[in-house]
Amino acid sequence: MITIEPAKINQNTVLEWWPISDERDEVTTRRDSERPVAAYAGKTVHVWGCGGLGSWIAEYIVRAGAKRVVLCDPATISGGLLVRQNFVEADIGNKKVAALADRLRAINDAVQVVPNVAMFPGEEDLSNVDLIIDATVSVAISRVLDDLAAALEQRPVLAQVATDPRTGTLGHMTVSMPPVRLGPLSIDREAGKQIIEDGTNEAFHCLWDPVTSGDEIIPTRGCSTPTFHGSAADLAGVAGSLTSILGAHLAARTAVSGTHLISLPHGEAGPLRAFVPAQASASRSTPVNEFPSQHESSLVT
Repeated sequence: MITIEPAKINQNTVLEWWPISDERDEVTTRRDSERPVAAYAGKTVHVWGCGGLGSWIAEYIVRAGAKRVVLCDPATISGGLLVRQNFVEADIGNKKVAALADRLRAINDAVQVVPNVAMFPGEEDLSNVDLIIDATVSVAISRVLDDLAAALEQRPVLAQVATDPRTGTLGHMTVSMPPVRLGPLSIDREAGKQIIEDGTNEAFHCLWDPVTSGDEIIPTRGCSTPTFHGSAADLAGVAGSLTSILGAHLAARTAVSGTHLISLPHGEAGPLRAFVPAQASASRSTPVNEFPSQHESSLVT
């Protein structure tokens, strides 16, 4: 650096500002450094299910500075999905994981993004993983995660996310953190019992009740399977809130497991939030089949 006296500069000299990168760790403080999502920085994260919630969550995690993101989903993009999923017209006909991987790399080319055209990766891909987020709302996948939680002493944090079928304005996330030996499905069942019995949380009862007629939508008769109502604004809002809440779990000094429930401010129930902590007994090693099915989540993606 040199010092120049302004008086010695010819007034006719053309001056231009030189752009300087604000991505240098040595001199730059990240704009999200004090927010919950900062906990994703440097982490290896799996996102299973790249639909209404998973496609947005994956983007938020990449923007937060994750080191490696593995995407799992066998589905192909159709035009109707653009209403609320994180894709564009040029992606139609492509696999979700391939299109989403391209988008995520365009956001941050320093993040290693691995697309996997499957519901979940092979066992060999589960090593050195910090977090698995299941956005498939599949009971079969839930059982896989429960088995993983029961079998491994050293395991990643497990989280399952979902929304309600009628509005897409309710958020539902169950988190299982070591040393808890129960997976999200078992924790969620116990939480469902408490929520159903609690009249103050009536707005969330639908997350465990069977889907009733009219709650779902068939986008194209004869061509589409039933799915939930909801817009991009609804689902991006739910995904953003759940991503931040999960980040707070990762950043906490003490591991906490349990089920989070949220309602967006514009939803029918208004702004609500509830948390049901996992039972203390969840830390013991308990076979998954000791917990009978009570309220299977009836949501679809």
